[in-house]
Amino acid sequence: MESLGKTLKNIREKKGLSLKDISLETKIGLRHLEAIENDQLDFLPGGFFTRQILKTYLISIGEDPAGWLTKYQEAGLIESDTPVGPGSKQPKPRRHFRLDKAFWISISILVLILFVVLIYLSISTSKKNVEARKSAARTEETANIILPEPSPSQLPLTETARPVVEEKTYEGLNLDLTFNEDCWIQVFADGQLVVDGLKLEGYKTSVKAGSELIINLGNAGGLSFTLNGKAGKPFGKRGEVIKNIRITLDNLNDFLQPENNPE
Repeated sequence: MESLGKTLKNIREKKGLSLKDISLETKIGLRHLEAIENDQLDFLPGGFFTRQILKTYLISIGEDPAGWLTKYQEAGLIESDTPVGPGSKQPKPRRHFRLDKAFWISISILVLILFVVLIYLSISTSKKNVEARKSAARTEETANIILPEPSPSQLPLTETARPVVEEKTYEGLNLDLTFNEDCWIQVFADGQLVVDGLKLEGYKTSVKAGSELIINLGNAGGLSFTLNGKAGKPFGKRGEVIKNIRITLDNLNDFLQPENNPE
């Protein structure tokens, strides 16, 4: 019997649609579309995100999402989003454990260990920096005590000019992202997909574009950002799914926090 993924692939090909066309239309990465047609749903983000990606793909090839999602639930490939009522029973999905899953679990554990080591090194470095600053402050304080005060003739006749701080200039769009919670994200810079997938809490990344950024989010309140060095407004609420956030050189100020100019 032909698998669900192979059946969908045949339907798509009969309609003359390519995966690249669907990716451009839906903003879903090619590797996610290939995973659906190869029956490798384990490569998708999981849970709600898997259902949304699968639903969007089905609509793009002209199929009814409700009927196909039911088939995937009956096959145990995705979980049902219908809450279980009192006394009712919901079939448990069949587990498909593969060797590559064990490999990715091992990689995840190694990444977690590396992350803990980096935090430890960061804390140690911070302590050393604090001690160095304290030592420098003590040295400066001693120097101030030893140096004699200048005579009136050595005092400047005019008020010392304040140093001018040059504001950093940016070319194009410079987006710095900090993930405060786990968040699925896609970022297109000038039409090219540069960030794609589930990012864990604490992850940071930067994106540069000449004129346009397109962002899709699965947890709009789970991250903060700066745009051209200025703090940005929240994209949305925690857990909210938002697609096609478009930032250009003309509208970038709409995404920035208002500046407070105290008099």
